[in-house]
Amino acid sequence: MGSSGGKAQRQAQQEEAARQQQIAASTEAINAIFNDPARTQQYADLAKTTTDYLTGDVNRQQTEAARKLQFAMARTGQAGGSQGAYQGKVLGQDYERALNKAAQAGYQAGAGLRQSDEASRQQLIGLAQTGIDTTTAAQEAARWTQSNLESSKANATANQMGDAFADLMDTYQNSQNAAQQRKGYLYGYGSVYQPMYGLGSPNYGTGAAPGGY
Repeated sequence: MGSSGGKAQRQAQQEEAARQQQIAASTEAINAIFNDPARTQQYADLAKTTTDYLTGDVNRQQTEAARKLQFAMARTGQAGGSQGAYQGKVLGQDYERALNKAAQAGYQAGAGLRQSDEASRQQLIGLAQTGIDTTTAAQEAARWTQSNLESSKANATANQMGDAFADLMDTYQNSQNAAQQRKGYLYGYGSVYQPMYGLGSPNYGTGAAPGGY
């Protein structure tokens, strides 16, 4: 009876050793996918492509903001003056700030992908504890890394930079409003200046004489 008990114990030990060996092999296969230097390069590539994409948006906005600012300064007679110089300085500061924001977003995209990979790695290692075979472990790791990459790319470029030059657009809008007001005074009915028989006068087109005669 003692002999059979010892045999059962040895059998259990062998099975546990085989299970631990399978876990180790599956874990190694998982780590090999996540530790691949090509994967590390993808973190850097995503950071760069995200930064480049958002920088392109910043440059587009800067070109448009500079054009509108120049137009606003000319319209209000401030081009070349101290106000024009100040607004140009603000434009430059906003531009630098937006470029830094684009670079930071790129860094976060790469770091976010790395974090997603680490979370996936831990989940897969947990599955390895259940005894999945090495081939399945490697396939799942490859599938999850690809899914993480696609998701990170989509999230990184889902939003533009927003309105990076909103404060300067107030200057442009104010100049637009002022121009519309001037047009109203010059051409609109009910203007401040109403000649007796001119456009805007209650007598215009009626033939009535001053005083109602």
